[in-house]
Amino acid sequence: MATRQRDKIIALLGESDEPMVAADISTRLHLHVTTARFHLAKLVEAGRVETTTVPTPGVGRPRVGYRLVRRPPTDALLGHLLSRLGSTQAAREHAGAEAGRLWAEQHARPVSADGLPDPVTVAAETLSELGFQVSNIVSAFGSHELRLCACPLQDIARSHPEVARGVARGVIEQALATSSPALISQYGVAVSPDPAGGDCEIVLRLAPLRCDAGTVATPPR
Repeated sequence: MATRQRDKIIALLGESDEPMVAADISTRLHLHVTTARFHLAKLVEAGRVETTTVPTPGVGRPRVGYRLVRRPPTDALLGHLLSRLGSTQAAREHAGAEAGRLWAEQHARPVSADGLPDPVTVAAETLSELGFQVSNIVSAFGSHELRLCACPLQDIARSHPEVARGVARGVIEQALATSSPALISQYGVAVSPDPAGGDCEIVLRLAPLRCDAGTVATPPR
C-alpha cells in the first residue's frame, strides 16, 4: 500500500510543471496531509523527490514545495546492460548473485569465533548497511522470512527482477559465509517477489538445509 501511494505521488509530481505543497498533494490523492508528508519525506530520503520553497499567497512564510528529481534517460541503457548478463533469466539471476556476493564482501564483518551467529541478525544488519529496509521478520520452526522494502535495486527490479533477486540472494549468502563458515552450510537462501506486487518489495527466506532442501542455494565460492 505504501509503495502504491508513493508511486501515485511520483506520478502526480511528474505531471506538474511547478512544485506542489503537501496539502495540495493530499487533496488530489485523497490522503490525510500527515500521511502525504510521511510519504513525501520517505521519497526525499530515497532521492526521488526534492524540496524547495513555494511563496505563500498573501502574507506569510514561504511553504515547503516538492518536485520530482529528474533523472537522466539511462533506463534503456541499464536494460541493455542487464540483458548482457545472460540469455536466460536463470543465467542473469546467477550473474546477479555473483555480483551480490562481491558487493557484500566489501562490507564483510569479522568472522565470529564465539559459537554460531544468529542468521537473522547477520542478514538484517548486512541488508541495512547496503541500503535495504527490512519491513518485517517472521520466524517459525527454525526458518526465517524477511520482507524487504525501500530497495536500492528498484530501478534494476523494474526491468530485470531476476537480477535483483540474484543480487539479494548473493548478498545474504556472502554475509552468512563471512560471519561464520558454518552458517552458510546450515542455511539455504531463497528470494521471491513480494506477493503484494510492490515496487522491489521482495521476500527473503532462510531455511535450515536439513528441513527444507528445496531452498538450497549454491554456497559462495
